[in-house]
Amino acid sequence: MKKRLLALLLSVMSIGPALGQGLSCGAAAKSWPLFERLKGHFLKAEYRAFLENSGPMLEHEVENYDAYFGVMDELFPEGFTLCQTVLIRDEEPAFRQEIVMYMRDDMRGPITLLLIGVMIRGVPQLVYFNYNSNSAAVLGELK
Repeated sequence: MKKRLLALLLSVMSIGPALGQGLSCGAAAKSWPLFERLKGHFLKAEYRAFLENSGPMLEHEVENYDAYFGVMDELFPEGFTLCQTVLIRDEEPAFRQEIVMYMRDDMRGPITLLLIGVMIRGVPQLVYFNYNSNSAAVLGELK
C-alpha cells in the first residue's frame, strides 16, 4: 500500500512544472485554516513563522529553531515555487494527517511535509510535523 501511495505521490509531483507558478497547496474541502497557514509559511520559507504559529503544543519549539529549520534556511532560503497537498486523512472524531510536497525548478525531487493534528474543544491543534527529501521516510510516519 505504501509503495503504491509513494508512486502516486511521485507521479503527481512530476507534472509540477507544467502546472505553473500560481498553484496553491490545494486546500481541500473542510480544510483546517491552521494547516493552510502552516503550509503557506513553509512554501514561502517563513520557517520561524511556521513554528511561531503552530499552536500551543509546538510554538514553544521556537527556542529550538535551528534544530528544526537550520538546514532549510541554508538549503531553501527562498522557499519553493510549487506545493501540492497529496494526502489528507481524517479519522473521526478529531484526528487529521496531511502530506504536502514542495518543489522548485532546480530540484530533482520534492521536500515532503507531514502535518498531524487533533481537534481539541473544536480548535485544530498541530501535534507533530516532519519533513524530509525522502518521501518514503515521511510515508513511514503515517499513523
